[in-house]
Amino acid sequence: MPVNERDSAFPTTHWTLVQIVKSDDQREAAAALEDLCERYWYPVYAYLRRSGYSSEDAEDLTQITFQRIVEDESLKQVRQERGRLRNFLIGIVARVASKQARHDRAQRRGGGEAILSLDETAADGRYSHEPADVVDPRHLYDRAWAMQLLESVREKLRASFINNGRLADYEVLEPYLGWDDAPAPYAELGARLGSNEGAARVLVHRLRKKFRELLESEISRTVVNEEDIAAELDWMREVLRR
Repeated sequence: MPVNERDSAFPTTHWTLVQIVKSDDQREAAAALEDLCERYWYPVYAYLRRSGYSSEDAEDLTQITFQRIVEDESLKQVRQERGRLRNFLIGIVARVASKQARHDRAQRRGGGEAILSLDETAADGRYSHEPADVVDPRHLYDRAWAMQLLESVREKLRASFINNGRLADYEVLEPYLGWDDAPAPYAELGARLGSNEGAARVLVHRLRKKFRELLESEISRTVVNEEDIAAELDWMREVLRR
């Protein structure tokens, strides 16, 4: 059963990946930067779009943001023991956006190697589904960050079911994985899974437990101290309730 797997070690934080990209090991730096950018570029892009930038300019500034992670010497001076990656990254975004003048953009687009391989059409398509009533760019950034964490967890669970040849079961159960632990229609789920109500109840319980474990693991990759995980969970709940 895929739900019985457990993460045994506190995972490497993405903040540590920021440190790695400052190292002299070019291969490690490239792999770390690729992982960081692939995971967190969209909240940055959404923040910039809601701040009034066009899709083209938001893509440019997203690229610049992650370049700053490598180039900005102030990284060495950050007090990381109190850090959260989401706050650190939005700080870089704000500095990039405030300093980047319109007359630089043509030169920036024509020179230098892009760090991110963004599909601009897909990015803007994703952005078009963001709620129109969330007008504050920082709120949208926070929401996109929280949703990215949840999606990462769902991807891991989906992959586990795929590896066990049970994708159809996962698609039946996925709507019942999240913050809400309200009773699910267990009899209906049992019938759809070719099982019974009791087995469906146990499976949903196990999956919800695994979901929370994976979410805590994913959050642990974005904070410096393990004790900050609970606070980040509370923060996510608050953001997603707004």
